[in-house]
Formats: sequence, C-alpha cells, structure tokens
Amino acid sequence: MRVSLAWKWVIASLIIESLMLTLMVLKNVNQLETNLSTQTNIRLDEQKILLKSALIAPIVQMDYATINAILNETKKIPTVDYLAVLDNQNNCISSVGWDSCKNLPKKEDNPFSKKSLKDERFDTNIPISLFSEPLGKVYLGLSTKFYIQAKKEMITRSIIIALMELILSAILLIAISKWITKNLVKLTHSANAIAHGDYSQRINLGDSIETLELQESFNLMAKNIEKSILDLKHLNKKEKKLFQELKSQVEKNHEQDILLKHQSRMAIIGEMLNNIAHQWRQPLNAITVQMSGLKLRKELNLIEENEIENTSDSVMKYASYLSNTIDDFRDYIKDYSSKKKYFNIETSLNKAIDIVSASLKNNYINLQIVHSKDELLVNGVINELTQVFINILNNSKDILNENDVKEKVIVINFSKEDNKITITIQDNAGGVQDNIIDKIFDPYFTTKYKSQGTGIGLYMSAKIIHEHFSGEILVKNENIDFNDKTYIGAKFFIILPI
Repeated sequence: MRVSLAWKWVIASLIIESLMLTLMVLKNVNQLETNLSTQTNIRLDEQKILLKSALIAPIVQMDYATINAILNETKKIPTVDYLAVLDNQNNCISSVGWDSCKNLPKKEDNPFSKKSLKDERFDTNIPISLFSEPLGKVYLGLSTKFYIQAKKEMITRSIIIALMELILSAILLIAISKWITKNLVKLTHSANAIAHGDYSQRINLGDSIETLELQESFNLMAKNIEKSILDLKHLNKKEKKLFQELKSQVEKNHEQDILLKHQSRMAIIGEMLNNIAHQWRQPLNAITVQMSGLKLRKELNLIEENEIENTSDSVMKYASYLSNTIDDFRDYIKDYSSKKKYFNIETSLNKAIDIVSASLKNNYINLQIVHSKDELLVNGVINELTQVFINILNNSKDILNENDVKEKVIVINFSKEDNKITITIQDNAGGVQDNIIDKIFDPYFTTKYKSQGTGIGLYMSAKIIHEHFSGEILVKNENIDFNDKTYIGAKFFIILPI
C-alpha cells in the first residue's frame, strides 16, 4: 500500500508528538508522586507530633478513656485507617480500626511503595517517650487511596488533553502538509499528463524563489520533451518511408536474384545441350557408319556370318553410352535442389568433368588434375559446387578458343591446410586484363560477344561460394608451365572452410 508524502509527514509528526506527550504524562505522574510523598511525610510528621503530645500524659496517668477518646477523634481524619497504642511492654492499651492490637503490621518506609499501593495502606508506628524513657508505641495506618485516585484522575486528564492536542495537531499538520505539497501535487499531475501524451502541459507554482526555479526547470524540460517528441515523430515518418523504400529495394533485389538464378540455370542448360551434342556426335557418327556399311553389304550380298550380330552389339554399346550420358545430365538437374550434407569435393569435380569432358576433348584441351592425399569433405549441396566447376571450366575453354592458343591446358589442384580447403583452376589463355579483373564477378559482365555469353556464370559462382559455402573466390594472373613452355593464365582460387 502506497502512502502519500503528506500523510507520511503527518503520521511521523503525530508519532513524535505522541512520544513527547507520553513522556510528559510519565513525568507528571512522577512529579505527582514526589509532591504527594512530600505532603504526606509533612502531614505524618505533624500527626506524630500531635499524637505524641496528646498521648504522653494519658499514658503516664494510665487514663485509658482519654487515650481511647484521642484515638477515636484522630480516626475521624479521612486518611487514617487504624490506630493502636501499646505500652512499653507491648501490651495493648487501645485500638481503633484494628482488632485488639493483634498482628499489627510492620513499619513501612515509603507510603508509595508497591506494598502500600497494593493494599492501599501505609503502615508506620510512632515511639512515645518522656525524658528518653520509652512509654510505648502508636501504630498508625494511613490510606493511600487518595494517591491512587489522584493518579488515575491525572492520567485520565492527561490522556484527554493529549488526545485533544493530537487531534488539533493532526488537523493543523494536514492543513500544513496540503499547503506544502500542493505544488508537488501540481507537478505530479503535470508529469502524469506528459507521461500519457499531453506534451503541452505547463505548471504555475507561485512566486517564491524555490518554486519559481522548479517551475522554470519543469516547464523547460516539458518544452524540450515536446520538441524531442515532435522530432521523433518526424524522424519516425522518415524511417517508415526509408523502410518502405528498403523493403521495395529488397523485394526488387530478390526478384533480380531469382531472375539471375533462372538465367544462370538456362545458361547451364544451354551449356549442357552443347555438351550433349559433343558427347553424342561421335557415337551417332559411328552408329551411322556401321548401319550404312551393313545395308550396303546386304545389297551386295557380302554379309558374313555373325556380322549382323557384331554390328548389333556395337550399336547397343553406343546406345548404352548415349543413355548413360542422358542419365548423367538428368541426375545433375534432379539433385540441384538437394538439402545440405557433407560430400567429397573431388566427387563434385568428377560430375562436372563428366559433363564437359567431351567438349574439352573436341576443343583439344588437356585437363590435368593434382589430387590431394586428404579426404576433402565440405557441407553443402554437391551440384551447386559442380555448377561452379562447370562455369569456370567453360569460361577457360571459351577464352582458350577465343585467344587461339595452340597447346591448351587446364590445371586443377587441391590442397588442405588448417581449417580450410583451397581449390585452384588455371588455364594458359593469357590471363585477365588488369582493367577488368576486378569486375569479372559482377552480374552481366562479359568479354564475350552478346550471342556467346550472359555475364552471370562467374557472378552466380561467386554468390554460391560466398552465401552457400561461406567461402571465398578470387582470381589472379600467374605463370603456368606446359610442355616446356611458360604461359600466363587466369588462376581461380576457391577457398572453403571445413
């Protein structure tokens, strides 16, 4: 439960005042006890003197009637409970208010001791003597009821006065606290209004120096908050606009990526069809020659025994080769969207070589592979890396033909060290011109004729290596030795993390 600052101040003040009033009442009670004790002792001393002077003669004369009369007269005093006179032999002479002087109580020192207050009586005795000759004792019991009554009345009056003081103090303190905290209440209401969106709130706390400074500081803060909120709203509008523009650009880039992938796919399929044509040309020519020869020999009746069977076996062999070629290309297309898994890099390269080998042979390109002693495993989609190999090998083939290199070679090397695998693919076609070497991975950049290149093969290769394998791809111009000659060629570096 939360309590306001004003009520905390009122409660604290009342608690302090209650403690002070309690201490005051206790002090007054102690003072009452002291005063009454003093007065009682004075009266007791006076009573002792009167009783001594009144009883000496009757005791000496053995005038019991006078002694009894004196005791009865003294008993009329309201504070006297009993009186008893004993001679010097402790024989009972007379008693009033006590039964035959039997079991008279012992003398007490303090009329307000616990025992005196408990039995509401102060017991004492007065020795009576004449010329230092003891005559007897007077036992006297004084009532303490008057003190108990006075104490109760005083405590009651003090409590009533204290309660009245507390009530009046509470009323005064509440009024003062309201007056003191009114500006704080105004400040709180204004702060709450600002917190709920009303930034136009301003306060007026009066003309005192302290409240004026607080008023100016708060109003300045509110003004700055209002300005900052307006600036934030304006900035938020700009950010929303920028977000929409970025979203539009991202969607546009996404569409462009899809288009590039599609174009790359079409380019790969085009290359595949070209490679299929290279793969099929020799077997089809062989089948055509054998079937034509068989037909001619039949017309001339020159067919020998088993010749048809041998020709049929040869044709079936070439047909099986053609079927296997189709299976290789179909598997490449089918596995393109497979999920990531660990595979051997050299397996991916072999798939690429199966596809482009015929084209390389038809263009008289020598392919050299330097294998690694280690097993080269990476996590990814195998046909994506196969596509990268095909793109680079086709690029090397085209540039070797374009530059009309007599002795053509492509060298592929594998190496593994630390936590990475490095693959290099280098040709001897003369390298990449320095002014375009930094652009060959850009989309739609090509040095070929428009009818021969799309400019997306190397771009898609870089994208696959960077995004799908978290690797790097770069190209440098380096020397290469082949058949005792030194050439310059483009050397592609593919660096893949393990």
